[in-house]
Amino acid sequence: MQRIPNLTELRRSKPGYDTRYTIDVHHPLHSDPLVDPREPEFGFTDAGSYYSKPNRMTGETLPGVPDAPLVRLDVAKRLVRAEKFLRTDRGVRDALGTPARLRIEDALRPHQVQKFAFEVAWPMVIKRMNPGMADEEIAAQVPNFCAKPKENLTPTPHLTGGAVDVSLIGLETGKAFDRGHVGGTVRGTAYPDFHEGYHLVEGQSDIENSPEQADVAPEESEIVLGRRVLYHAMTEVAGMFVNPQEIWHYGKGDPLSEYVSGSHHPYYGVAELPEWYAEEMQRLSG
Repeated sequence: MQRIPNLTELRRSKPGYDTRYTIDVHHPLHSDPLVDPREPEFGFTDAGSYYSKPNRMTGETLPGVPDAPLVRLDVAKRLVRAEKFLRTDRGVRDALGTPARLRIEDALRPHQVQKFAFEVAWPMVIKRMNPGMADEEIAAQVPNFCAKPKENLTPTPHLTGGAVDVSLIGLETGKAFDRGHVGGTVRGTAYPDFHEGYHLVEGQSDIENSPEQADVAPEESEIVLGRRVLYHAMTEVAGMFVNPQEIWHYGKGDPLSEYVSGSHHPYYGVAELPEWYAEEMQRLSG
């Protein structure tokens, strides 16, 4: 699998992307319906909503979050293409030693969930990892990990149903491949291109070349090959676009993915929640 490209310039120009565009309401996919990828026609039976169950960030379930990882129909079809490739491609088997599949870890994230993640969950996680960090420093770090929720003309990705968080699973083992992400003070490991080692050459990357961040995985390791396979399946096969700060986040049609694509014409706005989903949110909230 080819190297993941250096995404430095995308990260440098990313701040403010969500103020540059308006949603193309005339695009034929603008009103693309939300679907549940767990349905038989899509086959992602173990897909879930990250905050609907105890998780590594909060340690608990967030109130009012249904375990229904809804995505737009076109996105679901793209995920099916990636899934077929991972299960059947000989190159994947040769690289990883096993066929693979996708697990959808998160998808639609309504405004109140995103708001909780931005205002409560991520500050809590950053504080836990950096006990001596001042509140002002923590607040400045949060946007590096979680988008501030907006309901304006250019909403954050998970509000649209056009973005998913995925992990790569060995088809024969059922285990997730190690993606080499370390939280806390080592901030760059979530970046898709971290383990490609661009930052080890001075002036090549925005990732800091520090002793804490010099531990790049070997070329033929599970970490590097797994990342490359996932990136290739999601971008080249599914035609989606990676968040340049998160190896697990891919989208199509939302403002972030259309910034990354260079089209600058997002067509998914804030998703209209199905009535049953809104009712379930209310029930779970008590």
